[in-house]
Amino acid sequence: MPPRTVALTFDDGPDPTWTPQVLAVLARHRVPGTFFVVGSLAVRHPELLRQIRASGSEIGIHTFTHVDLSEVPDWRLERELGETQLAVAGATGETTYLVRPPFSSTVDAIDDRAYAAILASGRDGYVNVFTDVDGEDWQRPGVDAIVRNATPKDGAGATVLLHDAGGDRSETVAALDRLIPELQARGYRFTTATAAVGAPPAAAPAPQRDRVVGGGLVTAVDLATGGVRLLEGLLVGVGLVVVLRLVLTLVVARRHARRRRDPSFRWGPDHREPVSVIVPAYNETENIEATLRSILANDHPLEILVVDDGSTDGTAELVESLGLPAVRVIRQPNSGKPIALNTGVARAKHDLVVMMDGDTVFQPDTVARLVAPFADPEIGAVAGNVKVANRTELIPRLQHIEYVVGFGIDRRVQDTLGAITTIPGAAGAFRKQAVLDVGGLSLDTLAEDTDLTIALGREGWRVVYEERALAWTEAPTTLTQLWRQRYRWTYGTMQAVWKHRRSLRERGASRRVGWLGLGHIGIFQVLFPLAAPLVDIFFVYGLVFGDPATTLVLWGSMLLVQTGAAAYAFRLDGEPLAPLWVAPVQQLLYRPLMYAVLVRSLLSAVTGGRVRWQRIQRLGALRALMPGQPAAPVVPAAPAPVVSAAPRASEASLSACSPHTATSGRKAPSSAPTPAPEPAEPASRSRWLDVLRAIALVRVIGYHVLGWGWLSFVFPSMGVMFALGGSLMLASLRRAEAVDVIGRRLKRLLPPFWLFGLVVVPVMVWHGFGEDPVPGAPQWLFWALPILDPPGSAWATDATVVLWYIRTYLWLVLLTPLLLAAWRRRPVVAMAVPLAIVGVDALLGGGLRDFGDVGTALVDASVFAGCWMLGFAHRDGSLRRLAAGRAVLLATVAIAAGVAWAFAYPAGDDGIDLNDIPLGQALVSLGAVLLVLRYSPRLAWLERIPGLGRLVTVINARAVTIYLWHNVAIALAEPIDARLGWPSIGALIGTSVVLTAVLALGLGWVEDLAAGRRPALIPGPHQPALRRRAPRRVAPAPPVIGDGGLALPAETRESTLAAANAQRPASEFRHDPRFAGATPVPAASRSLRRGPAPRRTGAPSLPPGRVSPARPVPSAPFRAAPSGPPTRVPDARRAGPASQPGTAVRAAAAPAPTRPPRRHDDEPVTGVVGRAPTGRDRLLSFGQDDGAETGPTAGRHASQPDPATPAVRPDRRGSHRGDGAGPVAHDPGTPSRHRR
Repeated sequence: MPPRTVALTFDDGPDPTWTPQVLAVLARHRVPGTFFVVGSLAVRHPELLRQIRASGSEIGIHTFTHVDLSEVPDWRLERELGETQLAVAGATGETTYLVRPPFSSTVDAIDDRAYAAILASGRDGYVNVFTDVDGEDWQRPGVDAIVRNATPKDGAGATVLLHDAGGDRSETVAALDRLIPELQARGYRFTTATAAVGAPPAAAPAPQRDRVVGGGLVTAVDLATGGVRLLEGLLVGVGLVVVLRLVLTLVVARRHARRRRDPSFRWGPDHREPVSVIVPAYNETENIEATLRSILANDHPLEILVVDDGSTDGTAELVESLGLPAVRVIRQPNSGKPIALNTGVARAKHDLVVMMDGDTVFQPDTVARLVAPFADPEIGAVAGNVKVANRTELIPRLQHIEYVVGFGIDRRVQDTLGAITTIPGAAGAFRKQAVLDVGGLSLDTLAEDTDLTIALGREGWRVVYEERALAWTEAPTTLTQLWRQRYRWTYGTMQAVWKHRRSLRERGASRRVGWLGLGHIGIFQVLFPLAAPLVDIFFVYGLVFGDPATTLVLWGSMLLVQTGAAAYAFRLDGEPLAPLWVAPVQQLLYRPLMYAVLVRSLLSAVTGGRVRWQRIQRLGALRALMPGQPAAPVVPAAPAPVVSAAPRASEASLSACSPHTATSGRKAPSSAPTPAPEPAEPASRSRWLDVLRAIALVRVIGYHVLGWGWLSFVFPSMGVMFALGGSLMLASLRRAEAVDVIGRRLKRLLPPFWLFGLVVVPVMVWHGFGEDPVPGAPQWLFWALPILDPPGSAWATDATVVLWYIRTYLWLVLLTPLLLAAWRRRPVVAMAVPLAIVGVDALLGGGLRDFGDVGTALVDASVFAGCWMLGFAHRDGSLRRLAAGRAVLLATVAIAAGVAWAFAYPAGDDGIDLNDIPLGQALVSLGAVLLVLRYSPRLAWLERIPGLGRLVTVINARAVTIYLWHNVAIALAEPIDARLGWPSIGALIGTSVVLTAVLALGLGWVEDLAAGRRPALIPGPHQPALRRRAPRRVAPAPPVIGDGGLALPAETRESTLAAANAQRPASEFRHDPRFAGATPVPAASRSLRRGPAPRRTGAPSLPPGRVSPARPVPSAPFRAAPSGPPTRVPDARRAGPASQPGTAVRAAAAPAPTRPPRRHDDEPVTGVVGRAPTGRDRLLSFGQDDGAETGPTAGRHASQPDPATPAVRPDRRGSHRGDGAGPVAHDPGTPSRHRR
């Protein structure tokens, strides 16, 4: 560089904020500059590159992703430079041959690896530009310091390094405005880097191909940026509307709750009118007994009609064998739930009917609560409060949250607005006349409950919500069952909305239902949920390409708002808030499933796809509510072997971060017989895990005291500790649900970490961050939940360097359900995938870690995921079954491969530290873990050495504290030894160990509290547990179902046949001569005619086939329904009595309620859009393929020949349930709509 010549160079741009200001300063002083641009920023701001060229400055390349070129393979180096060259060509139409490697400095700092990268770029025709003077503006030392640093010494020429991006560059702009005139006053001239040395200009016309490809790249990024901005605007708009709706719903729900809970509130005079409880049942042997006994436990006059819809498992026979009074069994061929309910309505003796499912139980006062609102003659239906009974597992627990929020807030708001759109099928009460007025339950939709509710509202009846009428139902327990149920619900709701769309144009009550009810469904259950996945998309985008801390804070804020609303709903319902801790799981797992269901339903509706009734498999969870009835058959457990009394602290380990897991067993899933538990692990084998953990911690302390990288080869302690964590995690999963185990792990891990942060963070802030940037507010939240590395400073590095382990352990704990599922299906593939991720990162030269904290966390978790899964193999016995020779061979190969890679690509201070070589660490750790967990030596000698066994116990019980604080102890030991004049390594080791022991004993009590034990200075194997406080309020709970206080014969009360039937598989009933009546009706095989289906008026109702009560008892005379049952049933097996007396006594006849007048046009509604003669209607047709037998309203399992079926409603004016004005009987030869 010639004397008194300065070339100003700027790295890391372009930046839309600071690059224009730098250009403005250069233009004001009429000096050029050289801008080394990052390709990923250049394609986002091509206009800035054109401004740089227009100002007379030149452009150089600073790679595409700002990666250290000395750490990447040659092919990536070529792509980094080539992609940036294309970005420059697309923005300016020119190319450049100037390159400045990121993280470079003066030529004196070039090492061998950097020099190899320089040679590689030189072979491609690039010229590397380095610096003579570093302004050090990246440290933001102040304007004066930047000017001083950037001034050449003694009049020499220099290439000055500054930055126009990468953070706040206000100091750089101010310093530049002072530096230029000062140097000009001293006789310096300013020029570009090429002009200063007499080289050709850097810019040259780009080839046509480069201009086209580069222009396409820039255009694609512009379109993507515009799309992102559009989606951001849409998301903000949706978010504002959702927040406004949330506030309004909370206010309205609060008013509703206060009004209903006012002591003066009454529905009207006490209403004791008897009711008919209709229970449609198809293969409900698992729960039907609990359902019936819970109904009979109600202190209200009633009759029960069990409509057996062609069950194949002996449901009807089981009900008859129970000998319960007031119960009538009505058999019909399998025709679907709506037909079964219509049959029940037709045979009901009372003016009020309660409809419920066969997998639901009532509280003792549920029926009375449901009947009470009918004191108001304007009320035509009442919705009960349905709760999930089997909420111990994750999937039902997530549904429990949804149920409470839906009934606790949404239904209260709908009740206040008079626009309830769904009375749940599990708990609803109706005036029989109101049901008949709207034509009964229609077959037009799969959501017959929603269809009926909307029809009642349009007819002018009031529909109200009684929150105290509790019903407990068995929810789906698997994602597959949940998908089937919600797919049917969502599709059926869309059908109901489309069917009743004319209510939007009508007047009166129908208009209210249309605008408030259907409008709410369309906007908040269809349109807005379709925009909800944008949140997940921006969440992932922000984690990978944006600021992870800010992204997590925004996502967490949204989650906090939703959880707050859910908590309020739980409070209104009197539910404990404990289940809400799984709200993040609901956001990450449950809601995406609901989005997928919604999209699938929309596609089916638009394309005319077919949706069949999907029945959920019952697991018999409700039988557990009956004394002496297990939830499922349980195989007797094998006697547990006698375990030695040696102190055990495996469960109090760092690797599990959850020392002692709860020993209380979990109820066995009721879906299948529970196998006998595996024999308990021998105490010596468990003790071997304690010894391994103690050795690992000792090695970690030695490594940090001595700093010898080769110790990582001698014993890969981190891999061993992660493997022990995986083993103990699986042990806990055998006793509890995954979500509960994860919760306990977090409870054990986070309190010691929080205590560490309470001490370290204030000291770090008090000391200051020096030249390091001050962390932003969102980053500090990682000290609460270390999903990513908590922020630190250079001064506190010794204390915070160990926190990567806490972060990685947290990742593996959260990923355990996924890892375990993959391990059980494909163990080799499961272990190969994370290893492949580490391998890709190694081949890219750390490319994945270039994505910031998220990339680093992903690589670290992948390094030790294989060890974690080997812990699974240890716990389930897979390693023990592996042949010894094969285990040694596999371990040797893995260790050899890891060592070879480490020596081929050394890293670390000594060049051979596995902690800085991820792929080597992964391979060596896998081999070592395979060896140490495959073998378990006898350790009887451990307890014979005085104090040694107790020391191992203490180390394991204080493992988290030891790991977190040992580096602090080492940092304190150095000045203490210097002050005492102890300069030797032995003194440093001794002082460090003593300080670590003091900190562990003084601060380890937090681990006892986290484990639910009483704190102790020196932990032992028999620490007493903490006392638990009783809950402040009693939460709603399913009733314990007995015999309902009924005076039953002893043989009935102790129904051995019922107990036996409840345990038998459905296949046995088909061959049992006593249950010959349960033989399923064969499916119809006829093909249907093509073309539009004939219209049908009225609501179909399938009459009862055979009434088979257990025994007749006196009752009031039977009052026939308005449309009496037929005298002849086609295809009936035998003609049975038309009715059967029950035990319920009719109360005095109350005045018939006056139905509110209809306030809408008396125009028939077609319900379903007519189909074209052939093919499908592609727009909201809800149509079906001709010739198929799985239509939207078909029988739930098998299509049957259509019997002649009269309508249940009387001949009256047009109804919303059909297209005609009067009843029309089915023609056995004509395919009905529900059979299409």
